[in-house]
Amino acid sequence: MAFFNVSNQLIQIDTGKVRTYLYNKSLSSISVYSDLGETQVLGQRYIGMGTGTVTVSNPFGAPGIYMLVKYSSTANPAPTTAPAPVYWTDNTYTTVTGVNSESFGGSLNFIAGYLMLNTTDLTTLTNTQLNGALCFIQVAGRLIGGVVPGATAIGDAIIGASGNFTAGRIAANSALTNRTFGFAETAIVSGTANILLNCDII
Repeated sequence: MAFFNVSNQLIQIDTGKVRTYLYNKSLSSISVYSDLGETQVLGQRYIGMGTGTVTVSNPFGAPGIYMLVKYSSTANPAPTTAPAPVYWTDNTYTTVTGVNSESFGGSLNFIAGYLMLNTTDLTTLTNTQLNGALCFIQVAGRLIGGVVPGATAIGDAIIGASGNFTAGRIAANSALTNRTFGFAETAIVSGTANILLNCDII
């Protein structure tokens, strides 16, 4: 994984996968690493080939842009089984929540990206581990298997929605009424679809 900002050792000792990377200082079982999280610069962006995008016919995959953030939620809902929508909690634009009502101003338009941590890729993940942790969201590029609402079709705009880790949609070729996470590349299958994300704030 390449990076565009300050280098540090924590990224070098993690799992190497954005869908399983989790650092929660309060739960660190390895004392020598207990303060490494403090050297991170929240908001750092990383580029890598999206999980599942590398194939025999496309050996170079499709790029994704990821952002290091802190997850914090008062309601602290259970994590989901796939990458899911999260929102900015304030205008530092470095802390996210999966609960739309906890977003900055309570607005569905303060979307941050898709939280990569999920219980399919990291089966031991709990809400206790997630809350207060440093983790990655995807803000641009191709996302394989992100949470989408029912009836999602190719070309639909994916937007925020009320609830926990919940997405809404605007039908393809319709007027946009909200800021979008991106656009569905595929129709919904088992609650998820591939999405071309385009919600970075810069």
